[in-house]
Amino acid sequence: MSLYKRIAILAVALTLGYNVLAPIQVNGQGLGNSPYSSLGVGELYGDGFSDNVGMGQSGVSTGNGFQINNLNPALWSRNKYTTLDVGLIGQYKDVVSGNNKQQTLGGNLAYVALAFPVSRRWTLGGSLKPYSSVDFENTSTRVIPGTPDQAVYFNTGKGGINKASITNGYQLGKYISLGLEASYYFGNVRKATEVLIPSSTNYLIGINDRIAYSDFGARAGVAVRIPVKKDNKLNLNLGGAYSFKTDLNGTQTRTLELSQDSYVIPGATDTLSKNLAGSVTVPTQYQVGMSLEWPLKLVVSADYNRQEWSQYKAFRNSSNDGLRNVNRLNLGVEYLPRFLSLNYFDRVRYRVGFSHGNSPYVINGKGVNDTNISLGFTFPMGYGYQNFLSIAFVGGQRGVTGTGLVRERYGRAVLGITLLERWFQKQKLD
Repeated sequence: MSLYKRIAILAVALTLGYNVLAPIQVNGQGLGNSPYSSLGVGELYGDGFSDNVGMGQSGVSTGNGFQINNLNPALWSRNKYTTLDVGLIGQYKDVVSGNNKQQTLGGNLAYVALAFPVSRRWTLGGSLKPYSSVDFENTSTRVIPGTPDQAVYFNTGKGGINKASITNGYQLGKYISLGLEASYYFGNVRKATEVLIPSSTNYLIGINDRIAYSDFGARAGVAVRIPVKKDNKLNLNLGGAYSFKTDLNGTQTRTLELSQDSYVIPGATDTLSKNLAGSVTVPTQYQVGMSLEWPLKLVVSADYNRQEWSQYKAFRNSSNDGLRNVNRLNLGVEYLPRFLSLNYFDRVRYRVGFSHGNSPYVINGKGVNDTNISLGFTFPMGYGYQNFLSIAFVGGQRGVTGTGLVRERYGRAVLGITLLERWFQKQKLD
């Protein structure tokens, strides 16, 4: 591989990370309006890339080595070629609360990841991806005491948190792999509450909060491959990943603004607090999984993950926003008809998945469950079919309708591009 091509791959990764992720974060674009994103740190993206999304977000125990498996840092060691993975995500939502209905559409960069083998056993890499998205807007009314008038309340939120990581995967012996991910979280969230007082003057009073986050976190993983049949015809895979509790430090700036008929009143803007230090607690998470693998033919996987969101602590107070612990089951199947076939569609990888569990949200004392099904495909492309185009579709629902409750039905698509090359290969002279 030429030096220019290596530089081009790195340029693509860096350019996408800077020119796609950063502007989207600043403009507050994300996965579409969701009332649930007002709680905790927002709506979580998850760690899986396009191939895992197509398998119901399962796969913490198995990796094929052609694409990066980000569910478990230990599985990065399976990538024996320099691998660039880039993903985009789009989502449609149908939100219902009482008699109110809304359809929203959002999109974002899903991930940029680069892995390359340092040695036969050690793979090093880095990734950049959104961690959470805050995007909500709602309106309510309340009677002004002592008057027949009603004040109109507008609540909005935009922004989110990003995650930049360095991952080491190491193959310890023939069957065991270990991994460690060190991450830097950064981003900002802006929330505003505005009150419109109806009168001949139409006063609008607004309180704006902006919290900028930045801190470090870590995740560790282990994967074991146990041969069940000789000649690598069937393997039993076991895997686990553990995310350590992280206190994300941040600074808060709060301002008060008074406007009349859409014009800010001179001298009526005040900074209530500036760069006030605090933190939020992102709780521990662990994922465990097992899979049966017929190499280059069939994979059947099942994962369980749990995250202790009851341990969440909001910024500068002990409230956990009423969040509860998450327990989730992820199931998936991947099928490859014939790896060495000359028929193109025999070399396409087909996936199906199912995921069910509770979300961390509790509305009016009622827990919000989330269930979805998924389909995925990986199409080989390029010379020698050494590169891949993957797409995953997810359809699901979280929450139910009822008094004060919110139901979200969503359709999500993740598009991934994988480029493989061999770096640091010693040249041989004939």
